[in-house]
Amino acid sequence: MSASAHAASLHLCPASRAPAGQPAATAFAADGAELRFVVTAAAPAGCRSLDLGGASVETLQVLGRHAKPSTTILLQGADQDGRFRVSEQTLVPDHGAAPPAAPAPMPLRTNLLAGMALRTYGVEERVQASLEDGRLRIACRPGTRPAGVLLTGPWTIPRLRGTLRARFSGQGQFGWQAADAALAARESALGMGQLDAQSRAGTSGAGLALPAGLDRGSWRQFVVACPLDGGALVLDSLVLEPETPASTPPRATWIWDRSAWVERSDELLDWAARERIGELFVVVPLADGRVADPDALAAFVRTAGRRGIRVSAVEGDPHMVLPAERAATAARARAYAAYNAAAEPAARLKAIQFDIEPYLLPEHVLPAERLDAEYLATLAALRAAAGAMPLEFVVPFWWGGRRAVLDGLARHADALSVMDYRTDPAQIRAFALPFLDWAAANGKQLRIALEAGPIPPEIQRRYRRAPDGSAGDMLLFTVEGQQVLVLLRQPLAHPRALPYTLAGTRHIDASATTFHADKDALRALLPRLEADFGAWPGFAGIALHELR
Repeated sequence: MSASAHAASLHLCPASRAPAGQPAATAFAADGAELRFVVTAAAPAGCRSLDLGGASVETLQVLGRHAKPSTTILLQGADQDGRFRVSEQTLVPDHGAAPPAAPAPMPLRTNLLAGMALRTYGVEERVQASLEDGRLRIACRPGTRPAGVLLTGPWTIPRLRGTLRARFSGQGQFGWQAADAALAARESALGMGQLDAQSRAGTSGAGLALPAGLDRGSWRQFVVACPLDGGALVLDSLVLEPETPASTPPRATWIWDRSAWVERSDELLDWAARERIGELFVVVPLADGRVADPDALAAFVRTAGRRGIRVSAVEGDPHMVLPAERAATAARARAYAAYNAAAEPAARLKAIQFDIEPYLLPEHVLPAERLDAEYLATLAALRAAAGAMPLEFVVPFWWGGRRAVLDGLARHADALSVMDYRTDPAQIRAFALPFLDWAAANGKQLRIALEAGPIPPEIQRRYRRAPDGSAGDMLLFTVEGQQVLVLLRQPLAHPRALPYTLAGTRHIDASATTFHADKDALRALLPRLEADFGAWPGFAGIALHELR
């Protein structure tokens, strides 16, 4: 997709006529025919040509036919052999005011008071309260009518097994309640317990049980009710603590090298046992619509099972989402289902996992507006093909807000593995929580996946739209309905192009994404994450990518 040259013209050619070895990029016509953009000094026969005036071209990057160019375009990639190879492009939406963000799950093991707001209530106006630096102070005069403080925050309450823990001091018995949207509309709430500071010196602690009847997804407020005879309360911290699980689900990992289980199975299983791996996702060869060597697979599954290790088949290719590939993809699911139907119980695969990642397809192959619909259609086809065999799908953490996709996964998936590829524990937890809640709400199994493999550093370039007629570091041309970005080594103005200037570059450090450079830190972190995530029903363990 990338190249560099001093050349005169941009050409759009049928793929069969495009010269090789030139600055080039692939596009597709409306009828699916493959086209090539090329930059050469001479016009190839049968091509549509556009004079570039001797520009020095670094890279060509195709946009989709229906893509809407935005004011800001991000291109991510790496400099290789003196040229920029694009791995990812983002058209930053040209929104005015951003839509309000959906509430995030309430964070764990964090003083919630630092992110809360308060409002006093009571017709007798007998309450004074302040919330500063993560500490709540309440002073109540005696009275005969209900009064107190309402505490709100920008969250939902996660669907975990857990307790709200308060550290406090003061004088009096303060009631604690919780209200969801429906309860708050009726000015009602559910009881959670009391903070009893009666005649106690120093700071006390109390656990407040989350009410069973509370709609956690529409939580609106906590209610702190003053004693009728008055009192004072200093709340030093309010923390959501997950319940410690009785046991930890086994870890899982992907084995992309099929020879590892075919030729060196004992070595693989010994390693898995040392790393506390309880499930392997392995690549299983297929031939003529069936497992190529069912006896070898059955022997490996039985041997792994005797050591307490389950085995699932993994499949994955972004092109599986395309309509033209859907039938062949479903046939692969049928092949594994047929193997399981014929195998004895001890030799059966646990599940089929599909790691499709359709967003990796370029816009001209799968326009963004079609991605969700095509993905959901593929899910439905795989569900029908797999029959009763469990289906698991791999999704990125940033799909946590894609409601239509998550609803489709709830219909068709038995389990998800979420690529939560970050190394900051706070980020890992924050990105995991929406999916853990999804699993609990839908009765599904959920794995959180972490990255341990090598990821090369990349550069992100930010281009901004320049005034018409001005020189640009990048020019956007439209040739017969096809849009292509032409990245230049020197700025150039062109009457047929929309100009963009390079507004900045950012180096993306892989250490924020992968534990490859510090696997000991990963191993030390895992028990803490497993303890937290184990508070959710449906948590099926942590999956480790490229640990071996």
